[in-house]
Amino acid sequence: MKDDLPYQPARRGWGPYVLLCASLLGLAISLLPFAARKTLLPPLESPSSKPLSEYTYVGEDYPDYYPVELGEVSLTPENTIHYQIFSEESEREWLSVYPPGGGFLRLGEEGRPFGLALFHQMHCLMRIRRAMETRTSSDHVHHCFNYLRQTIMCEANPTVEPVIPILGRRSVNAEIPRVCKDWTQVYALAQENWQANGLQARDLDTMYEYD
Repeated sequence: MKDDLPYQPARRGWGPYVLLCASLLGLAISLLPFAARKTLLPPLESPSSKPLSEYTYVGEDYPDYYPVELGEVSLTPENTIHYQIFSEESEREWLSVYPPGGGFLRLGEEGRPFGLALFHQMHCLMRIRRAMETRTSSDHVHHCFNYLRQTIMCEANPTVEPVIPILGRRSVNAEIPRVCKDWTQVYALAQENWQANGLQARDLDTMYEYD
């Protein structure tokens, strides 16, 4: 009779364990790029941690940031009749955002040219404006859209902008005072470098272009 048989515990198959191990392994593999990125990328170097004179400006030996002191200034965004997309003054006004030399620096004994991110961003806005004006696009314009998207995310500005109910639930008031870095110091840096290198004023289109 069955009641006379010795008790034997039921065997569990390996299926659930294999599935669990496979899931954990997949999760670990998916996290490897993030772990490697956090482990392998060195911390950003402080602008003042190494004097500019100690760089060779050959290959990758140059500073990530130029050591310039940027104070704080207040800015309230507002609409303006200037810097339009379609107007007779558009091109002239957008070109005016560049300092002499187009916002490039020459560094090191050989005067190696470097761009500054501020003016690269301005360049991209101008490129997009031109594309809208001429109704044409290009890989350069596509690059500019993505470059601006990524630099905006990098800034991650947490300023709170209230919704304006009368304009719709997704319309916000952007005219909120905010504390900014003093951009005039970056302009001054670019102009002083341009003057120190004795560069001649020339048409911006014939100079180094921001990519």
